[in-house]
Amino acid sequence: MYGVGLMAFILFLSTMVGVPVLPQLSKELGADAAGVPIVVSAALATVVLAQFFTGALADRFSKRAVVLAGALLGSASSLLCVVATHWTHLVVFRVIGGLADAIAMPALLALTATLGRDRPGRFFGILRGSQGLSYVIGPALGSAFSFVSLRAPFWVDGLLSLVASVAAIALLKDAEEARAEGGPNVFGGIRSTFSDRRVYLYLLMGISGIFSFGIFYSFVPAKSQLIGLKAWQIGAILSGGALIFSLVSYTVGALSERWGRRMFVVASQAVVVLSGVGLIFSDGFASLCVSYGLFCLGETTTYLLSLVYAAEGFDQRHLGTSMGAFDSVMDLSLFIGPLMAVSVYKSTGQMAPVFLLAVAPAALALFATALWLPRHDRPPRLHRRRTP
Repeated sequence: MYGVGLMAFILFLSTMVGVPVLPQLSKELGADAAGVPIVVSAALATVVLAQFFTGALADRFSKRAVVLAGALLGSASSLLCVVATHWTHLVVFRVIGGLADAIAMPALLALTATLGRDRPGRFFGILRGSQGLSYVIGPALGSAFSFVSLRAPFWVDGLLSLVASVAAIALLKDAEEARAEGGPNVFGGIRSTFSDRRVYLYLLMGISGIFSFGIFYSFVPAKSQLIGLKAWQIGAILSGGALIFSLVSYTVGALSERWGRRMFVVASQAVVVLSGVGLIFSDGFASLCVSYGLFCLGETTTYLLSLVYAAEGFDQRHLGTSMGAFDSVMDLSLFIGPLMAVSVYKSTGQMAPVFLLAVAPAALALFATALWLPRHDRPPRLHRRRTP
């Protein structure tokens, strides 16, 4: 399982390395104020949209082969960014990079669910903890290489993806599992994924964290600037949150296997709501650190355990499709949340309504999980595995 965690770390590390230089490089290649956000968001938007369908590849083919294909495609897209001569080229190459991540990630999620059948909390904790660690190190590494040149981070990105390809061959092994027969049955797998109402409760758990994260990640820096914090202080708050994401994923994943998951989920929703209230009244560096840190604690917990609950119920024949579609729907809130928040802020001119909007899904999830989340930790499968 640590091989899967290492793969996730390398892949997400390579994804994050180029992010710090994208705005400046885009401007140097002719992008205007509207073009820069397109370049920066191209990869993430592609992952969110494509992952809804690309998970089917992991059901039809070897998961190791799918991860390898994604890593090689990601390496090619990064190395192409090195030779880009116009900002629109960057958009195309970043879309290719996003497609590479959309191919690899559902396979990693499905592989984690398969290998971690007996201890899913611990296994998904390792995967998401490794991902969180890459969010801490990746931007710092990219910033350091930017002193060499604005294109140097993409060399590093491409080489890291090649390392991930070698790691996929050396470290990953496909477990014995049910596999879809014939070609990838995308729509059959999606229909299977959303045919049970419990899936929507698990989605609400994940969305309650990601929706608020998308808003806080934009508006916590905005509030920090309004109250006079310096750039290093804003960076410290966000980096600390990423580190908390990594540490909490490792810890809660293991503890939930020992003490049960339900109490962690219900408590995490309350923590997210309280952190939003705390952010409203925070007026300095220390109070913002505490409130945002508490939010990351709650958000990480509910996000992690939503995947654990869902993975246990998915039909093994469509596991890749299910994990990809489930993750894609959750990630859509990364875009929806900030758009709604900007609209609220424009109409009110106040931060408080924005922060209350951010935690509204968590308040709903607190009520829903307290009422309907199974008290036992191993819910019956949503679809029974058929024996050939």
